[in-house]
Order: sequence, then C-alpha cells, then structure tokens
Amino acid sequence: MSEQRKRVADVGFLVALMLFIVAGIMLVPPHGDEYMQMSMARDVFYEAQGEWARLAYVPPVQPDTEPYLRLLNGTLNKTLIGLTWLVTGRTEQDLPGIYAWGESQEWNIAQGNVPSDEALALARWSSALLTALGVIPIFVIGWHVRLRSVAYPAALLYALHPVVLINGRRAMMEGSLMLFSLLTVAWAVEMIVTEHSAAATGWMRRLSPLARYVGLGVCGGLVLSAKYTGIAIVATALLAVMITSLARRRTWRAVLYALLAGTITVVIWFALNPIFWNDPVGALRASVEARVDLLNRQSTDPLLAYKTTGERFSALLTQPFLSPPQYYEAPTWAGVIEAPIAAYENSALRGWAWTPLIGVVLTALMLYGLLRLVIEVWRRNLVAVAILMWLAVMLITSMSSPLNWQRYYLPLILVGVVLAATGIGYLVVWRLPTTERQPTA
Repeated sequence: MSEQRKRVADVGFLVALMLFIVAGIMLVPPHGDEYMQMSMARDVFYEAQGEWARLAYVPPVQPDTEPYLRLLNGTLNKTLIGLTWLVTGRTEQDLPGIYAWGESQEWNIAQGNVPSDEALALARWSSALLTALGVIPIFVIGWHVRLRSVAYPAALLYALHPVVLINGRRAMMEGSLMLFSLLTVAWAVEMIVTEHSAAATGWMRRLSPLARYVGLGVCGGLVLSAKYTGIAIVATALLAVMITSLARRRTWRAVLYALLAGTITVVIWFALNPIFWNDPVGALRASVEARVDLLNRQSTDPLLAYKTTGERFSALLTQPFLSPPQYYEAPTWAGVIEAPIAAYENSALRGWAWTPLIGVVLTALMLYGLLRLVIEVWRRNLVAVAILMWLAVMLITSMSSPLNWQRYYLPLILVGVVLAATGIGYLVVWRLPTTERQPTA
C-alpha cells in the first residue's frame, strides 16, 4: 500500500472511531453532575447580557450556590453548554437548577433541578465531540512511540474503553479534560521530536521555537480551564520539553521558553475564569479551601473512601483495565438509574465489555509496554522519557486521591492505554524501518 493510501486509511479509521463515540450519546445513564454543569451554563447568559458583577467573587461563599460551583469547577464544559443553548435559541429558563445531592431524585425533579431527556442529550454533544476528537492526539502520541503499530491500538483502546465512553459522553468536565490533556501531551511530544530528531519532517518544523512554546501554553491553558486537576498535565508537558531540551543542548533558553508557556497557560486560564478577576488572591484561596472541604466531606463515605495506603496503590494497577465501569458515586443514586444502566450495558455502543481475563491481558500488556519504554529510556529515547514522566506524574496525582471514584483516574487510564498499546506494538512489530530515527539525547 502506498503512503498516500495509508494516510487515507488512517483518516478513515479515526473518523470511524469518532462516529462510534458520539453515537452513544443518548444511551449513557445520567449523572447528577451533568445537571450541575447545565445549571452553571447560566454564566454564559450573564456574560452575554453584560452582568459581569454576578460572576465576581464576593465572600462569604455558601456551599451549593453559583459562586461556590464557580470556585470548584472548570469553565470550558459549562461555557460550551451555554453556547449550545444560545446557538439553538434556548433561554436560561430552559436550564435546570442546582442539583441537591442530599435530596432525593423525586425532590430534585419537583424543584426543576433535573432536565428533560432532550435537554440532557443536547448538553452532552459538546463533551462527546471533544472526547471523540481525543482519538487524534492519542493516535499522534502512539505514532511517535512506534508508528502505526502503537498509534492504531492506542486510538482503538481509547475509543472502546468503557470508562472513557461513559464519562466522555456525559455533559461533564471529563470530555474536555481528556481531549486537552492528550492534546497537551501530543504537542509536547511533537516538539521533542521536531527539535531533537534529524528525521523529523512534520508540520511543527515550520513553526519557530517561540511559536511552538506559545502553542504549548495555549494547550496548557485549555486543559487547566477544563478542570483544575489539569495542572498536573501542564506541569508534565512543561517539564518534559524543558528537561529533554536541556539534556540535548545544555542551554537555559529552554527554561525561559517554558516560563513563557507557563505564563500563557495562566493568562488563558485567568481570562476564562471571571470569578477570579476582581480578587484573584482571595478567590484562589477560597477555591482551594472549598476543594479541600469537599474532599474531606467526600472522604467520610464508608463505601468509596480508601481506608489504607495499600488500597490506593492497588487502584493504580486495577483502575486502567481491571475495574468495572462505575456509573455513579453517591449512595443516594442506588436504585435510581438501574434501568438505563441495564439498557446501556446491553448495547454494542457501550464499548468493549472485556472479561476479567481480557482485563488481565491488557494489564500485562500495559506493564510490558512500561518495560519497553524503560529500555528505550536506557537507549536515550526522548519520547520514552516524556511518556514515563507523564506516567510518573499521573501516578503521584492518582495516589493523592482519597476516593475510589473512577473518573478521578481517567488521566491515569489515558496513560495506561498508551502503555498497553505500546506493549501491543512491540509484540506485533519487532523492528522499525531503518529510515526511522527516534529522538535521542
């Protein structure tokens, strides 16, 4: 097959995966956080009407209010939902109220806190589309690890992973978090290849070093605006490009460029978060305090809170491929969405419903992929260095989670997918063409 036909096949493969992801929007069982994200979309109407004072930080902030939710959550998903409402001619009255987790589903329905099925499906489109676009950067990451032998299984595992599909199709922050996390890592890897491989001929070579770091800063700003935990991805990308550049050239220019990219990240995040504009320090302090208080309250959950450090370590291994999908976290949802869960699990659109044995095989492939990347680091492969740095940061941040909430492990699952695909790639293709050269220090 000619190279041109291979590229056409690549595009067709990725488009098919994207269509599969968005095809399951209507079937995913609902989640209370979707309702909350929809209620936050009112901010778009406030902005459109010039009511900026309603978005300012004014202490004290009470729990379960609009200001409280602004301090806790990223802005991208709610903004996209609000824009969808504006484009389709809907009004803010069509949005639900703030979902009360301490009350029953029936009470929330009576109070107008639960949207119609039609409104929920519409709100899901932006997140699902972003999740679908995620197949592109994960394909790029896999390509730079080991060409199509890793790119194809990486994109396939991502698009068929049931946890990715459940959370990415919902109207929550996870869709934007996954896309922009992968885009940030892919941009950093592309930079490393462009700057350190003599065989690199990609589009990024046409950009100046300054433009490359500006692009990295833009990606970082978007992932941080998607969800605050995206700061770990930003740190990974900046450290990866900086350390690999220092290892290659021994020049401090990379540090200055990384500082520039970090500054752009903060500027974009700040511009997309109006609640921080009038009192950045006070709002940031309140945001941290609100997040800590929320985690402390969630950690009292007798079922989902980790009791030992060993349980947290175990989750690092089991979450990527050995844990069944988690459809809800709050115990008050037990018995509420059993029928939608059963219908979804009986659908082919749920993704790859692998058996425990297949989960063990995928986990073994993940560990084998990790071993192969460690060997590549020994050979001074800079792409392998970047991937392992990504893994290390995700392991550290995942260990900090006190809860067995599966969606908190999505950033780790993305790395696990790349590692499992790496294991597959090394088993399928033993030797790359001699014309290919990986960037080395």
